[in-house]
Amino acid sequence: MSKKKILYITLVLLPVILFIILYTLIRKPTINVLDDANFRLEMWDEPMAKGLATTALIWHEGGVKFQFTLSDTLSYPYAGLSVTDKRDSLFPLTDYEIRIKIKSEEDIPIIFRINKYIDNYTEKNRWDTYLLCAKTESISKGENEIQLKAKDIDETPNWWYSINKAWITKGFQTDKAEISELTLVFENGVPVGKKIELDIEEFQLVYDKSGLLPYVILVFLYYIAITILYFVKKSKANGEVKYVVVPIKETETKGDKDSQIDVEIVSFIGENYPNPDFKISDVANHFKLTENEVADILKEYCDKTFRQYLNQIRMEEAKRLLKESKQQISSIAFSVGYNNVQHFNRVFKEYTGVSPTIFKSGKEEE
Repeated sequence: MSKKKILYITLVLLPVILFIILYTLIRKPTINVLDDANFRLEMWDEPMAKGLATTALIWHEGGVKFQFTLSDTLSYPYAGLSVTDKRDSLFPLTDYEIRIKIKSEEDIPIIFRINKYIDNYTEKNRWDTYLLCAKTESISKGENEIQLKAKDIDETPNWWYSINKAWITKGFQTDKAEISELTLVFENGVPVGKKIELDIEEFQLVYDKSGLLPYVILVFLYYIAITILYFVKKSKANGEVKYVVVPIKETETKGDKDSQIDVEIVSFIGENYPNPDFKISDVANHFKLTENEVADILKEYCDKTFRQYLNQIRMEEAKRLLKESKQQISSIAFSVGYNNVQHFNRVFKEYTGVSPTIFKSGKEEE
């Protein structure tokens, strides 16, 4: 396989390989809240203690049922389910998406709330010193599937600022890196005095792949650029056809197949013939051979000396350009490796028997 082909393959595959490596490094593991050994799902005790709600959590093979009844005799009743990490009071939700499958017998709102730790402010034993962020979704009667990105849980209630007045004029990080609790809250909009039963069939924290979108866009733009460059190069190649090494009559001493070095030397000459200073020493140095070894290889391969073969390539390309292009003779002379037009004219006439002007006009037979 040629170096050029290897380069093309590398340019095509490199972004994909880098993307796979990146995805492997930054991807977060899926957390199944219902059966993960490191997380717990439990009811809020406070509403029960204050008489604001009666609640029950019933585990079964297909998931868990949460039953609650909000008090119709007390103001602001509520109930809740919380998710916490058994190993540590804080856990990250950065780049996570919450996915829940839940069956309900009522149309009710559900509030997703997270408690975020604030450096140099939060007191671990005071829940109201954690930054509270919430997002309200709706549950319909029947089966529901909710998908909510953690980064979209970003609404802080006004009452939190009334308790934490020092933060009204301050800014703080709203990332989801240090979370003490993820809670499902049921309050305003839920029928009071009526037993509500929710059957949670799935509760997962899944890696949010939307964070990879900038990288996907970069890879997409990269391939657009590669495609444009390819067609630009192809267009130029169509308008300015490169020389293709002409077949040379084989000698009787040549074997049935060309050796690799034969092909490489002939190709190298075919690539460098436009250089007016191109010499046999350049070929020898490139392949780490002596000039005599190069001369012997060319003699065996095409029964010509280096100069004869080089002139043949230049003349054949000049003939093609004179017939197929609209370039001036001087421009053609320079493009095939002659920096002196008079010398080009002389060599061309010796090779073809007519001058470049006559050959271009098509009157060489006359």
